[in-house]
Amino acid sequence: MIKKILEKWWPLIVITGVIFAFHIRLFLPEPSIYITPDYGRSDAWHLSIANKFYYAQELKKNRIPIWNPHIGTGYPTLAEGQTAIFFLPNLIFFRTLPFVWAYNLTLVLSFLIAGWGIYMFCRSLGLSKLSSTYAGTIFPLGGFFVFHVQHHNLLQTATLLPWLFWATNEFLEKRKVIFLLALSFIISQQIFAGFPQLTFYSLVALVVFLILKTFTKKNWLIKSLTPILISIIFGFSIGAVQVIPQYEFLNVSARQISPENILTRFPYTFKNILQFLNPFILGSPKDGTFPRWVPGSWGIFWENVAYVGIFPLIFALVAIILTFRKKFNQKIAVIIFLFLLLLSLLLALGTLSPLQTVFSLPPFSIFRVPSRFLLITQFSIVVLSAIFIHKTINKRSILIPIILISLLNVFIVFINYNPTGNAKEWFKKPSTSNYLENNGAERIYSIGQSEQWNQEFIFNGWQNNTDYYHFARNSLDQNSNLIFDIDQFASYESMTAERAEIFKQIVNSGINKTDNKIEVSEKSAQLLASSNVTHLISPLEINSPLLKKVQEYKQDIKQKFIVSALKLAPQQYFMTQNYRVAQIKSDVVNNLMDPDFNPLEEIVLEKDINLSEPLVNKWTIITRKEIPNAISFEINSDGEGLFVLTESYYPGWKAFTDEIEVEVLAANINSKAVVIPKGTHLLEFKYDPKSIRLGTTITSLGLIIFIFFFLKFRKFQIL
Repeated sequence: MIKKILEKWWPLIVITGVIFAFHIRLFLPEPSIYITPDYGRSDAWHLSIANKFYYAQELKKNRIPIWNPHIGTGYPTLAEGQTAIFFLPNLIFFRTLPFVWAYNLTLVLSFLIAGWGIYMFCRSLGLSKLSSTYAGTIFPLGGFFVFHVQHHNLLQTATLLPWLFWATNEFLEKRKVIFLLALSFIISQQIFAGFPQLTFYSLVALVVFLILKTFTKKNWLIKSLTPILISIIFGFSIGAVQVIPQYEFLNVSARQISPENILTRFPYTFKNILQFLNPFILGSPKDGTFPRWVPGSWGIFWENVAYVGIFPLIFALVAIILTFRKKFNQKIAVIIFLFLLLLSLLLALGTLSPLQTVFSLPPFSIFRVPSRFLLITQFSIVVLSAIFIHKTINKRSILIPIILISLLNVFIVFINYNPTGNAKEWFKKPSTSNYLENNGAERIYSIGQSEQWNQEFIFNGWQNNTDYYHFARNSLDQNSNLIFDIDQFASYESMTAERAEIFKQIVNSGINKTDNKIEVSEKSAQLLASSNVTHLISPLEINSPLLKKVQEYKQDIKQKFIVSALKLAPQQYFMTQNYRVAQIKSDVVNNLMDPDFNPLEEIVLEKDINLSEPLVNKWTIITRKEIPNAISFEINSDGEGLFVLTESYYPGWKAFTDEIEVEVLAANINSKAVVIPKGTHLLEFKYDPKSIRLGTTITSLGLIIFIFFFLKFRKFQIL
């Protein structure tokens, strides 16, 4: 029994063993996490781990985290997408396992899925088990994956690329409906994985592959292209519960990226091509030798590397040469992947590419960092190298040493690049968190941390010292606050709602660094207090009559974090009869900036209302229920007035007074206000957006149709 299993599945077992060996530091000698720093913060700690930590907490409470009230005065978690809420491995692992195990296993699973996927695709192309195993071990250990371990959702999206090619190729060869269904399912999972840029880039590559493979065949448009395109559309329908809210968020976001910005902000240059020979030929951020990112002039290290080792690169080049020099029965596959290699490399070059005009067209124009096309480049190189091995190296005595040497190459180059930290130590509450917890903190704002961080990151890296990054947890910078159950005024995400961004810019306009201090204006202090902020954390002293230093934590003379408390009373909610009206956003901003405007007592509305006499002067408010996507209050007032909730104004929030829906007004650009009559009333806010309801309906119908076709037609052939 065991012998038969080994004979059949040994390639996948080998791939699994290699991947776990590469990531063994996460499990032995003690549970650890990757803590790879980035510019200004760590995308591992402040984004991936933090967001997944909140996600796991909510799942264990049997709640789907569609809204997060703990960052950015409220944030649409589902609509933003990077938490990858409906990605199946996430749902299973984060619901059932302790967090560190769930996070590490889903991370390693991404590498496994990529390795298994390219193995299956190479087998679909007719390659041998050994050559396919070679691809399955090299591809997931290439630079695109290893240098992106801090981007959990990017990896989960990228990992499904080879499976898209496998399902498509299997359908083209066998014409069975089950492979169209598999393609739809894979696309839906790639959508749920939460990195739409790579979903789009994957589909671009897939369509190119499909056209090049079939256009010479009779009736290819109807027999091949049409069923595949229908399958892709069906995949999007299954993913509608993610796509529709994400589209809604994009329309109200502050993300405005011009084609010029896309092409120049994160450049990939001809010099970066040298990194196919040696990823560290231009330096390494690990020891601070890689040139710092300069928008428009020099790119980011981890976005510009698709190194897979010297042997795969040589094998791919030789396969290309042999294809054009002699008879080669894998000629079509080589030509297709040569075309994909060149196309993806040209697109990655952005402004240096003759194809740069495509980035002025949607959806190319939505996404930044064109160098992420290097995923397709890396995939193409590995497939070409596997084809070469299959056609020219038939003896196991030669092939196995080649596989081992290639693996040794990538292990030596990559194994110690990403730093790890002891999970127990990293999840232990930092000193600032303990202080805030014991001193009545409501919401905090971390400022000025990135400059101190970059001083360490750019010049020293992390090779000889990760102590600073552990100490920097004290900043509780967004979104790491989620790990320690503290609310944060700001958020760190791929998109920010325009209203939230405008309000934050107004606040930040009054926060300036002078010498070795940070000046906070009276207006900024008032606006922060009106957003329920009680404390600021900074690496420098804060100079403001409305803030006082209450605690300081030092690592050494240069590196410290200071906790300052606002002297103003924080307000999560209040009632007022005082309001101004400004119907366009620029006028709202001008009113908020007015020295005579006090956001703790007055609000700016964007439409006029008529409050009835008598007007409110006294009131009591009791919070009855508070969960992430709903909050209710019992309000007693001596007159009619405006109830103001200093949480994000965002599409989908509804209000009910005594179970009757009432209008939610935009107040102070990014807060919510409701007219409350005199007397005692129950007021409830609910996050129930049409986009999620519509998406849920379409996804449900899509799944029903999927199950029906799977049960009835999975063996059916389309001839």
